[in-house]
Formats: sequence, structure tokens, C-alpha cells
Amino acid sequence: MRLDAYLVETGLFKSRGRAKTAILNGSVRVDGTVVKKPSKDISADSEIDVDEGLDMPRGYFKLKRIQDETGVISLGDRVLDLGSSAGGFLMMASEIASSVKGVEFSRDFDTELGKVVSEKENVSVMFGDVFQIPLDEMSPEPVDVILSDMTLEPMDSLAALERVLPLLRDNGKLLQVIKMGKEKNSKPILAKVESLGVRVLDVLDSERQEIYIIAQKT
Repeated sequence: MRLDAYLVETGLFKSRGRAKTAILNGSVRVDGTVVKKPSKDISADSEIDVDEGLDMPRGYFKLKRIQDETGVISLGDRVLDLGSSAGGFLMMASEIASSVKGVEFSRDFDTELGKVVSEKENVSVMFGDVFQIPLDEMSPEPVDVILSDMTLEPMDSLAALERVLPLLRDNGKLLQVIKMGKEKNSKPILAKVESLGVRVLDVLDSERQEIYIIAQKT
């Protein structure tokens, strides 16, 4: 059996994609040797060792990298996460923040997000359209950080951010993920962000045709 399929079949990973990522990153050992080939054929007698904490949604590692580089979330913060998808940002933020609330449009993620909420006491999730949910339902009090990673065109993402910005306290921080696609010029996007009344603190590039904008409400 292929190594990546074996990891899923035995319950070590929930999806083949996550298993493949762990293998390629050198986090899986077969009989004591690191194997970086997902298609490697293994037997039932093989001894498999996997580094801990790897069976997480991709977003967990995305936010971890951003957090490590920018410290956008501080201990005890109240966080609002727009576009929670499979819950990666929620899981990562919950390790630092006092409370994290996710807003997700698609019910396709109902199972994954329900599991996150059941496992993390400081996480809650609501389903609905960011453009229509009353702001006081998203958060009855100001939040310290807004995380926004939605599958939208850049200006639509910023329109969503503009709508929820009243929920961010003064001097609060935000992370805005922008799907750049083939667009190379980020200057108009950054200018639009700053026109919303926030100051851009940092911009991180990514191999996934995305940029990560860290900003602070002024």
C-alpha cells in the first residue's frame, strides 16, 4: 500500500493531502528512516512514526507562519475570523487568544468546524454571509484582531473587511489575505487598505499567489 494512503487508512491523518504534505516535509519515518515519497510502497509490518501535531488544516500552518513572523495575535486577544473554512485559523488562534469567533458562508465545512468547536472551549462559529450578518451578531463587543481569508476577488475581500472594521477596537490589528492570482502589482490593494483607516505594518509574500497584509486600525 502507498505510504500516504496507509497514513489515512490507519487514522493518522484525515486526508491524503495532509498525509502527503507531512511526508514531503520529512515528518514521517518508516522503520526509523525518513521517507519523502508519498507513493512509497509499505507493508503492514512496517513501523511508522509521525511527528506530533501535523494533522491540521492547511490554514493552521499558514497562520502559524504569519504569527511567527509578525505576532499579529497577542495573548488574551479577542479574535474574529472571516472565512473559517476547515478551521485552521481558528485552531491556531485559539492557542493564543482568549476567544475566537469564526464566520463561514459554506455549510460544506459544518463537520470540520463542529469538531473544532467541540474540542476548543474558546472557539465559536456562525454560518452566514459576512455582507449580511448584523455586526452585533458577529461580535457584541469590539475585537482585538480580525483575520480575513476568504475566497473572493481582492476588492471584494476588502469590501468585506470594510464592513466589519467597526468591530475592531482602536489600535486593533488585522490580517487580510489577498488572492492575487496572476496580478503582480499590490500597490492599488495596499492603497485601498490604507484608505479604510488602517495603517499597513507588514506585507508577506507567499508561494500560493497570495499576499498577507498586517495592518493596525488608527
